[in-house]
Amino acid sequence: MRHSDILVGLDLGSDRIKVVVADTADRELPEIMGAGESESRGIEAGVIVNMEKAASAIRSAVEAAEESAQVDIGHVLVAIDGEHIKGIDSRGVIAVSRTAGEITTDEVATVLDAAKTLALPVGRAILDVLPQEFFVDAQRGIRDPVGMSGVRLGSKVHIVTASQQAVDNVTRAVRRAGLKATSVTLRPLAAAEASLSEDERELGVLLVNLGGGTTGIVLCQGGAVRHAAAIGWGAMSITNDIAVGLGVPLSKAEQLKRESGCAMVSMADDTPIEIPSVGGRPPRESSAQMLAAIVEPRMREILEMVLNEMRSTEYSTKVPAGVVLTGGGARLEGVSEVAEDVFGMPARVGLPGRASGRFDALADPAYCAAVGTMLLAARSSGLGRIRGERPIAATVQRVRQWVDSLL
Repeated sequence: MRHSDILVGLDLGSDRIKVVVADTADRELPEIMGAGESESRGIEAGVIVNMEKAASAIRSAVEAAEESAQVDIGHVLVAIDGEHIKGIDSRGVIAVSRTAGEITTDEVATVLDAAKTLALPVGRAILDVLPQEFFVDAQRGIRDPVGMSGVRLGSKVHIVTASQQAVDNVTRAVRRAGLKATSVTLRPLAAAEASLSEDERELGVLLVNLGGGTTGIVLCQGGAVRHAAAIGWGAMSITNDIAVGLGVPLSKAEQLKRESGCAMVSMADDTPIEIPSVGGRPPRESSAQMLAAIVEPRMREILEMVLNEMRSTEYSTKVPAGVVLTGGGARLEGVSEVAEDVFGMPARVGLPGRASGRFDALADPAYCAAVGTMLLAARSSGLGRIRGERPIAATVQRVRQWVDSLL
């Protein structure tokens, strides 16, 4: 195994930081070699709020992954989100300059570059450029224009933008942890790469990444990303509700949620659960149904926010494949049933199924984003390998890799 065959995904969550190491040498699917995680400190709602604490938490997760995989990690592919993430559609048009009028990958890269020459507000940065379709003269809906002839070539793309300050702070925190961020991508986009099937992408599907501090959204239809966004509520708000409702510390509330939580009251039973008390008082007894009565309203509220965001797009009625739920919040029992009720369509919990190995991470929806960053990199000409990679400063410089992955 060569070091250049190794990819490392770093998922900067507001609750947990996760690192996954994979070997991509001569394999149809990346093989997970090891994984590590740590409590997320210095990160709130996807944004760095304390540089030193965030760097220390990143270092802890990376060290756990190094021990698990028995490799030294120097470069990572980072997945982020936050309410500052915004997606916009854009178009570009160029004249086909070649004498024979044949379109090549150079023209495709140029027309994608033209589509991102839009006026962004001060302090915004392009995080991802996602091709949707191409136009050759009067012919529309083309997925691969290479080899076709024409006079004018057009493109329609979805551009994911982020706060430049937020992205810079992420790269600084990674650097302070002794690492280099080779790329920064959107968490739900990475989760979609790891968990969605090609059929779902083609038919139309909504991916909902239920993170700790934020919930990311990616809507795919016709094989392309049509909409991406993030809302500033996540599974940690459920933990807060449990802490307030039952009068327990946040750490105990999180434990109750993970061990006995259910997202739908009708699915919970009357099994007694012990509620720890504070101030030296003896523990109390409650039931799983009472806990679910706290969890369900907040889960519904989060999913209803996602529904409202989906309805703001022209594709809200074009997702016959339903909803796929990833992230730590998708671990809750009954979450897919609540989603089916809120969205009125089929829902399932997504797992990072496009990777191989024996690690528990492959059976955990919380690891979809970390695995997905590596899959995106492997699909983009080997971007992000530990050694021998080609440094890329920003996604806007990766247009040619996106073109190659599309074709």
